[in-house]
Amino acid sequence: MFKLYKLVVTGTFNAGKTTFVKTVTEIEPVNTDKVTRSLAEKKIKGTTTVALDYGKIKINQGSAVHLFGTPGQDRFDFMRDILAQDMHGFIFLVDSTDRHSLEQATTLLATFKKHKNVPFLLAANKADRQGLSGEEIRQALKLPAQQPVMACIATDKASARAVVERLVALIEAGS
Repeated sequence: MFKLYKLVVTGTFNAGKTTFVKTVTEIEPVNTDKVTRSLAEKKIKGTTTVALDYGKIKINQGSAVHLFGTPGQDRFDFMRDILAQDMHGFIFLVDSTDRHSLEQATTLLATFKKHKNVPFLLAANKADRQGLSGEEIRQALKLPAQQPVMACIATDKASARAVVERLVALIEAGS
């Protein structure tokens, strides 16, 4: 039987959500990036997602995944709730090179964890650079030792795909 999964890719501003979805998708991605407004944001990157990123991949002959990337800025937090409806799981992307983003990440993760019985995978992005280990990130986010953490590189298709496949495996193991 063909299975279709809805996964949400979320995380803080500049965690790599748009890049992750663009890299892993097998279709032309949909994105809603606009020019950043504040000087602080412009120093980090020139655009930001204002509604969603969308991509789709086939996992095997029997399943496909719809990926919905959320905006990272809090002013678009209403979109997170909309995108999270009826999700099968979520990928929580963290910039492993930015220790300061973990405080905001803790708050955002708590919002997504309100969706009970929805599995998630913590993905430590930018693993190709000097940064925090998965264990350091898990501890900073106050997650239990059994919470899966996976190093990833959002610009690498195989790495991003491995994250999606692992989350699908977690979902299937729980059903």
